[in-house]
Amino acid sequence: MIDQPTPVLDIRQVSKTFAGNVHAVCGVDLTLQRGQLIALAGTSGCGKTTMLKMINRLEDASGGSIFYEGRDIATLDPIELRRSMGWVMQGDGLFPHYTVAENVAIIPRLLEWDGPTTSARVREMLELVRLDPDIYAGRYPAGLSGGQRQRVGFARALAGRPDLLLMDEPFSALDPITRDGLQQDVKALQAELGFSALMVTHDMAEALIMADIVAVMRAGEIVQAGTPAELLRAPADDYVAALLETPRRQMRRIRELEG
Repeated sequence: MIDQPTPVLDIRQVSKTFAGNVHAVCGVDLTLQRGQLIALAGTSGCGKTTMLKMINRLEDASGGSIFYEGRDIATLDPIELRRSMGWVMQGDGLFPHYTVAENVAIIPRLLEWDGPTTSARVREMLELVRLDPDIYAGRYPAGLSGGQRQRVGFARALAGRPDLLLMDEPFSALDPITRDGLQQDVKALQAELGFSALMVTHDMAEALIMADIVAVMRAGEIVQAGTPAELLRAPADDYVAALLETPRRQMRRIRELEG
């Protein structure tokens, strides 16, 4: 019998209840294999971001278990856990009083890398996100465009060589052309660096384009998880079908315009 590789994430019957008996997440099961990108998709308030926050213990689960690289995260130091994962938030989340280089260097410095190693990594990451370090390293976030700031955000998230990247609506604040270009660059970065990723999005077209697996959430539950082709071919219910209708309608309209 061939041993199966340990999943990067193994989420088992995880739930989250807030004060007032508000059930934000209810019995979620999800497995993220190495090198995969999973999109958590659904309407606002369905539990996507709460699920993401439980993975790096910004929120603790009320029930169930989350295993990261085979280890129960409840047994791990939350600060060390967060430093082992990359995090890209909605907007860029950069420190405005830090230069670009200082922002990217945050995790390597917290991990106590030496100066030359940190500097080399900062330069490498800026080059990977297509920002010339000779031009951008000394700038401050206020002097960058939205797309450039988000590229710095990705460079910072990946600087510590994490196996897992968590992304909370990472492209939502960008204009369509910048958004499309950065989406393609992130997929190229994933292929080059080999990290796994979990992305929260309310944009079903983005989920279909970016993800290997799309997990659709409603009222704290995953109602369907599968490849983009599987969801398009056989949506589980009317809710999933309605989420898919927007990208379908856009595709139909484009075909009509093309004649």
